[in-house]
Amino acid sequence: MKRFVILLFAWLAVIASIGAQQAPAVQSPYSDAAPQTKEIIDAARLLEAKGQYSKAWNLLAAFDPDSKDGYVLAEKIRIALEDSIGNGMLVSFSFVDLAEGQSIYEAFLNPPEKQTIVDFNPLDLVEALEKSSEAIPPILSLELAGYLYAVNQQYSDNWMIDGYTIQQKAVENYDRALAYGLYNDKSLANHAELLMNLQQYEGAEKVLRQAISLFPEELSFAVSLANSLNYQGKFDQVYSVIDKVIEDPDVTSSTYNAYVEGIKAGLNSGDTQKTDLYVDAMIERFPDEYAPMLIQHLVAVIMGEIEEANVSADSVTEKFNVDPNVVQSLLSTWLGASDPVSGFDYLNRSLEKYTSDDQAMGTLFFYRALMYAQTARSADDLKLAIVDMEETEKRFSAVYDKEDPVFQTIEQLLTEWKQIIEQLQESDSASSSEQSTPPEDSNTASGTSN
Repeated sequence: MKRFVILLFAWLAVIASIGAQQAPAVQSPYSDAAPQTKEIIDAARLLEAKGQYSKAWNLLAAFDPDSKDGYVLAEKIRIALEDSIGNGMLVSFSFVDLAEGQSIYEAFLNPPEKQTIVDFNPLDLVEALEKSSEAIPPILSLELAGYLYAVNQQYSDNWMIDGYTIQQKAVENYDRALAYGLYNDKSLANHAELLMNLQQYEGAEKVLRQAISLFPEELSFAVSLANSLNYQGKFDQVYSVIDKVIEDPDVTSSTYNAYVEGIKAGLNSGDTQKTDLYVDAMIERFPDEYAPMLIQHLVAVIMGEIEEANVSADSVTEKFNVDPNVVQSLLSTWLGASDPVSGFDYLNRSLEKYTSDDQAMGTLFFYRALMYAQTARSADDLKLAIVDMEETEKRFSAVYDKEDPVFQTIEQLLTEWKQIIEQLQESDSASSSEQSTPPEDSNTASGTSN
């Protein structure tokens, strides 16, 4: 059972109550900054509002060239992430001053010759500031955390330090900012995501419960909370969380993912009643999507319910007109459960139903050919695959233009399988030849006689 549960989590891939207290909100992230610092930041933001990004950056850089002012450094990080038109590994940035009426997107597509290009590594600068015993304002922790999140998203282990360390440092800075009451919906989402990546599920739960109390309208936080509870094995707590999302009349991606979390909780806790309840409700809520019915099939396979799996497979195939994505997913589920026989039975049943539909028949022959090839134990199995693929080509020729890429795929597979058969035959021939050659007489071989 555990192996199949892991399969569910992977597929739902192409698909504790901690009572966190709300952090006290500070008056302003810059309330403790020096008056001159506040003035320069305000002046830079005025330039930024006018699209004068180079001037804004240069103003901050001239005021604090060595990045010793934590507030100015925080502002530099924000501008670098939001207003640059290019960067090199997020340690160098390009800024421009927009012409009147020009958007930053236009400047990104057609970069002007005149740019301000700067080397700027926030992580090194903040660490240097820490070593100098300078105070680190909470806003700097928040902006650095956002910067590190962006680094991890874009480069992960391909950056100057490994992805695990990047995420750990980002979490540390998000933790510090949150402790001082600095957050927004984006920072809370990033914070929880990083904690989940690091498998710190209890920490993620705490952040998400706080996020829900602060932004109850953001249903994605509830879905993420349900996910963290599932990872902790707190299945009974999942249902009340996702039910609030499902009750919302608006159908969104959060609605979809809420059903998925409910199915996972029911399946992993062994509660078949809950599992079936969420599966059936999901199918009803998303009648025009095949994924819920594929999940129903997956659950049946995991639970070892052979007849139910067959019925759901036939139903989704019929409803969505032998969609190739549906057929592929059904077969992948059976193969993942080490049950290719059920996959072949499904294909054979379907081939009897759609004899007058060339497109459907071509699709079914195509995937049966792939099944023969994937489960092949001999050249004879590959020969069956070739027969089916040739029939696929015949069927598709009646519905697709001859230039369609599918015919190139068919040709490549036929060539590959024929080459494998030739190699197997040559190998068998060589083995037979060796076995039929009598061993050489030892006396003759040594050149002696009696």
